[in-house]
Amino acid sequence: MKLNRQKILDFFRKSENRATVILKDKTEANAAIQEALGKAVTYRSDLEGVWDKLVLLYAVAKDYVNGEYREIPKRSIVAIVGGLVYFLSPVDVVPDFVPVLGFIDDIFVLNLVYKQVVKDLEKYKSWKESQVKEIGDLDGSAAL
Repeated sequence: MKLNRQKILDFFRKSENRATVILKDKTEANAAIQEALGKAVTYRSDLEGVWDKLVLLYAVAKDYVNGEYREIPKRSIVAIVGGLVYFLSPVDVVPDFVPVLGFIDDIFVLNLVYKQVVKDLEKYKSWKESQVKEIGDLDGSAAL
């Protein structure tokens, strides 16, 4: 099956537009992010190739929306949430209910988003690791 790259990108742009709106409402944004994680967990076996990337995209989106991490350009967080919104849509370029192939376009979009924001994700991972280290230092577990 040959993917229509332009059609996927057009759907993704619509998802980014939706993400821009969603990000203005913390409750709606959190609900969308949680729903994306729930869908990902349900279909984890179909997403093995992008599972770690998806979990990282989910984490940065959650921390951004909750106000814990804001050191990311707006265009990057819109792309990340846009990717999650695209993933959530059951009817996109290749509908998710199509056996075996249903997630191929979602995987394409998630990989595309990851590549677009990889430098921002590296900064996020460093920040996240420093948070874990600080918590360890505070509770004394770092001394163990």
